[in-house]
Amino acid sequence: MKHLLFITLLMAMVACKKEEAPKDYAVLHGKITNPIDTLDLRLYDAKNNKTIMVDVDADGNFRDTLKLDSPATFTAVYNNAFSLHLKNDMDVKVEFDNDNLSKTIKFSGKGEAENNFLKFKNKETNDLYGEDYKDYFSLDQKAFDDKTKAYIGKINKELESKQQQLDSAFMSGQKEALKVFEEQNFAQYQEQQKINKLLAKGNPSPEFNNYVNYAGGTSSLKDYRGSYVYIDVWATWCGPCKYEIPFLEKVEKEYHDKNIKFVSVSIDAVKDEQKWRDMIKAKNMGGIQLLADKDYESQFISDYFIYGIPRFILLDPQGNIVTYDAPRPSEEKLKTLFNSLDI
Repeated sequence: MKHLLFITLLMAMVACKKEEAPKDYAVLHGKITNPIDTLDLRLYDAKNNKTIMVDVDADGNFRDTLKLDSPATFTAVYNNAFSLHLKNDMDVKVEFDNDNLSKTIKFSGKGEAENNFLKFKNKETNDLYGEDYKDYFSLDQKAFDDKTKAYIGKINKELESKQQQLDSAFMSGQKEALKVFEEQNFAQYQEQQKINKLLAKGNPSPEFNNYVNYAGGTSSLKDYRGSYVYIDVWATWCGPCKYEIPFLEKVEKEYHDKNIKFVSVSIDAVKDEQKWRDMIKAKNMGGIQLLADKDYESQFISDYFIYGIPRFILLDPQGNIVTYDAPRPSEEKLKTLFNSLDI
């Protein structure tokens, strides 16, 4: 009788557990080794353009309860970035070493399968693009198609092998995302082939004319013929651009007596000209400071297929392209490039 009573109670407990309603929130918690003081974990939902900040304490611990309108795949940023999928009723634990996030990140708990798949997918995507994505998009079409097909095959195979563990809606979303990826990836390939043709080394550079010069009057690109020209396309509102300013100033000083001009072209709106002038003055910025005529819509910007800044361009003394995507001032390989040209 005692055994029968125990079994009856056990079955009742299991039945109660099965009937427990799903939680209308997700729990995210974890531990970051080697945390950065005062830095919090940022979750960005690109689809809905929403950002959630998760507090990280001094020891790298974090825990938050998130009530989501719908399942979402976030770009999670803590010094470096990783993908994070969450939906209500998930309880996901995330652990990583901030000094080596990609190799140490671990997921556990309810939602582990979806996030481990994203980890696998991100690694395969990084391998596909390599150290410089332009090399991949510059392949001949057969090589490009073969490499892309192999990548898609790996992702699909991983999805199928994990179908018993993955949420069905998540699986459907990932399969649809692969179709979109294939279309957009090929469009990017076509554009890169066009860029390679139009902006090849040795081709005449696209021109700009009569840009406002901080020093007074206006200037055109042809005014700098006879010297190498290192162009920095930037804006006052661009954080990564401002990060490069001290490095650019250092390079300018090092090469001030060489045959090279440092031209900074701002794509701030014309209406923000005073803001542009104020920053140049406040930061005591050197080089040649110009303001483009139509911000992102300027023809020069369009001709160089610039969709994100900063962008750096190097031209030779004849006004021909050395590279349409030069190293940044913060990169040691910029000096290596300059020295290879005997600047």
